Amino acid sequence: MLKRFCRNSLAILVLIMCCATTVFAARPEKTEREPVMITSNSMQADKIGDTVTFSGDVTLKKKGMTLTSDSLIVFYDTRSRSIRKIDAYGNVVVRQENRTAFSHKASYYSKEEKIVLSGEARILEDENELGGDTITLFIRDDRSVVEGGKVLFYQNKQNKSEEGKP
Repeated sequence: MLKRFCRNSLAILVLIMCCATTVFAARPEKTEREPVMITSNSMQADKIGDTVTFSGDVTLKKKGMTLTSDSLIVFYDTRSRSIRKIDAYGNVVVRQENRTAFSHKASYYSKEEKIVLSGEARILEDENELGGDTITLFIRDDRSVVEGGKVLFYQNKQNKSEEGKP
């Protein structure tokens, strides 16, 4: 039965990725979208075409971004058969170039290409840290919005010592 589940799960995942790729290719857009690759210890499809739940060491990869979490739910738009939203739960870590974000929950919105982090959300970029109730990462625009939080910036020590010099 486990073999059958794995074989069927793999077939469902391939079908979903093909449908998503077809939908993206048919739509005229300014930017070309890449597939989203997800790996985990287990996967469960509920009402084929509506949701797929991944659990255990979940890793989501998309061009320039990696998201890891304890579990992840993918929501599909049944009409267009494309990914509508992805929710990640537990020990969420989002990595982009020199920026790393942490939270208890994250929601990825495909159309807007944004991630909303909540639950002790914080971002580390170089030595600087942003923290807040909610942090929204706009992937396409490479910008962030922090709500209800604090920002810690560290100045370069070399610049501080040079300020006192004539």
